Amino acid sequence: NQLIARRIREFGVFSELKSHKITADEVRAINPIGIVLSGGPNSVYAEDAFGIDEEIFELGIPILGICYGMQLIAHLNGGSVERAETKEFGKASLEILDEKNPLFKNVKQNSQIWMSHGDHITKLPEGFREIARTSSCSAAIMNDNNIYALQFHPEVSHSIFGKEILENFIFKICKCE
Repeated sequence: NQLIARRIREFGVFSELKSHKITADEVRAINPIGIVLSGGPNSVYAEDAFGIDEEIFELGIPILGICYGMQLIAHLNGGSVERAETKEFGKASLEILDEKNPLFKNVKQNSQIWMSHGDHITKLPEGFREIARTSSCSAAIMNDNNIYALQFHPEVSHSIFGKEILENFIFKICKCE
């Protein structure tokens, strides 16, 4: 989460970290232009799993879920998240399925991304669609209206066009200046 916030700040955009315990009312009071949900190596099914106030999804604020953030979005919106047969850690090639999606401006087809996860999404939530995949991850990126979710880490240098993906979320989707 620190690196993601730093990347956003490098674009000249204000970014601050908040606890996963923040309520929808507290989010309304802050009035953010966008929200990024990150996380760690835990499972959404773990006894001590981080969650969020589900009303945040109804605020109409663009949301980007990264790794655990994607799994949390799927889990809380009726999708299925399961333990993968093998943990995925390393390089993958991103196959973009929706090249017109604003998230992919200036992102090359089959570009290298960095995966690091033990769980994966086996059923998308209703209304979500797969907009990119890898050979081992059928939903590397999913989207529904203003909610985007990535199974990989765009903030790390190993994701060659990760900066562009973050930049597109910040400027094209959130409309930051």
